[in-house]
Order: sequence, then C-alpha cells, then structure tokens
Amino acid sequence: MNNRIIGFVGLDVQDTILYLSRIFHQMGKRVLMADYSESRALYYSVPVIPGTDTCSELVEYRGTFFTTRAMGRNELAEFDVSLLFLGFSAGDRLGLCTHIVYTTDGERNHIQRLAELSEHGKGYRQLVFRNAGGRRGKGRLADWGMKESGMAVCEESAYYCNDSIREKRLREQCQYQNRFCFRGLSRSYKNYLKATVRAVFPEEALAPGFAGCFRRAEMGE
Repeated sequence: MNNRIIGFVGLDVQDTILYLSRIFHQMGKRVLMADYSESRALYYSVPVIPGTDTCSELVEYRGTFFTTRAMGRNELAEFDVSLLFLGFSAGDRLGLCTHIVYTTDGERNHIQRLAELSEHGKGYRQLVFRNAGGRRGKGRLADWGMKESGMAVCEESAYYCNDSIREKRLREQCQYQNRFCFRGLSRSYKNYLKATVRAVFPEEALAPGFAGCFRRAEMGE
C-alpha cells in the first residue's frame, strides 16, 4: 500500500498529530485524524461543526478529515496518511499501522503499559520521551524489557520533548482554530516533526520543496 497509517500509542500527543496534519496537508496529502484514545484529547482539539456528528461521520475541517468512528483498512486506504491516536487502548488497530510512535514520560506505570502494547517486527517504530529525564526513563524501559534495540527505531535514537510550559498552554486552549500556527515550539521539537515526516515520506521530505511546505504549515496556512 502507498498510504501511510501512523499509530500514536501512549500519552497524549494530540499536539504532535495536529502539527503533522498541517504539514502533510501542505505537502498535498489527503489526511485523516482519528481519535480512539481513552482521553479523547484529540477529539476535544477539533472545533464543533454544527450539523455534524464525529462519532458516526467524517468531519472535514481546513482540508483535513477527522473522526472517532472505527475505520477499516479499505476506508483508511482512501487517505494518503492516517494519524490514529490510540492512547493505551490500541487493540487490533496496531496491526493496521505502517508506522508506530510510542510516547512516554518515563513513569513506571506508563512504561509497563507500553511494554504490554509494543509490537515487534514493524518496519518503523519510534520512541518519544516527553517531560521526562532520559536516564530514568531508559532505565525503566530496560526493567520492562523495552530496550532501545528492540523498540526505539527512529534512526536508533530517542527524541526528548521536555517543554512543560508548552504542555500547560496546550491544555488551556483548543489548538485547531481558524489559523493553526506553530507558536512557541523549540528548535528541537521542530526538528523532531521534520524527522518524523522524513521517516514517513522520505523522498518528498528531502526534496527542496519540503521547506516551503513546512514554513506554510508553521504560519498556519
């Protein structure tokens, strides 16, 4: 299949999904966001559109699509890239994914839950630490048998997004407004977004035009 299905497993990563959706949109991709998490954090980031029901419909907003309805493989194939927010309730949906992003803050109970959900043998698996000390988190990964060699496969490295101020601001306001600018993002976080896009669409993200796509997304277009 030429379409990409990215499953986001673990802590709330609705901001990452929203940022990536705008980048992919500027790249000319048909983009779907689906929220299957317990927290429904992504669901609450998308404005309510009168006359729509996201539980049973596909909602189009600013050129991308959003739903909480279960989508089969054939339905997902209609999109160039699908961003599935799975939380800790991934279930059988992991089997649909071409790429998996595991996210943790290094806390022991979160590490244990990720270990129970981790799938080996996937072509692309990424481990992201958020708001956590790297040494502590890595030690706990080893405790649960989730060593980097077996799971963290993003260029054999783990990304650290330790921006608690941004996290607090994220929870105070709805992100997906009429203009969705990449405000207050650190250089390392922007580099992380670019690296993720390159992992999903390597040839296109390395082409000269990608810088313009990222800049337009960053400006909120």
